[in-house]
Amino acid sequence: MSLAIGQIGIIICKLYIIQLNYSDLEKLRISASLTTNVAEYHGLISSRLCFGIEHFEDLTSEDSSDDKSVTSIQIQEFNNAFLNMIKDAKDQFKKGGFNFDPLLPSDSEPIEYRALGLASWCQGFVDGYGMSVAELEIEIDRLGDGEAAEIIEDFAQISTLDSNSISDEQDEEIAFMELVEYVRVSVQLLYEDYRGYKNES
Repeated sequence: MSLAIGQIGIIICKLYIIQLNYSDLEKLRISASLTTNVAEYHGLISSRLCFGIEHFEDLTSEDSSDDKSVTSIQIQEFNNAFLNMIKDAKDQFKKGGFNFDPLLPSDSEPIEYRALGLASWCQGFVDGYGMSVAELEIEIDRLGDGEAAEIIEDFAQISTLDSNSISDEQDEEIAFMELVEYVRVSVQLLYEDYRGYKNES
């Protein structure tokens, strides 16, 4: 059975995407002319998965002809990467044991850039939280005002970080690493707290 060139390209792309890191994914995102960065996308994905939401068709990108018959190769490539981000996040949550990691710029990048990445990730998570609550029609009172609510407030605060909020010094590096660890662990706690809401809605 023969495959069209386009089909072969998509298959190869799917196999290749698995190996892509944050920098590679950002290049794909820029090539596709998308404004939301990879960290924010991953935060959004992670937030919705915490609520047990596993459909993301509304978040995939479109760049079609008027009759919706043509989608650019760049958009296809990014959408394949996006689907792989979802799979990886789901797998990390399901493994348990605090295996989850937010998708952020490499430690080799300047700390200012990494701080912006973390801010974007938290912004995506907070946005996804609001979308999930609305989609599942959850009353805010049901979510309580305990530890989970404090985590969301902390994430909202972290999302305001900018390049002037942190400097390239050793103590700042340690503080940033502790902040990333707080986010990493907190997300897994939220996953345990929130994932049952989808079945109750």
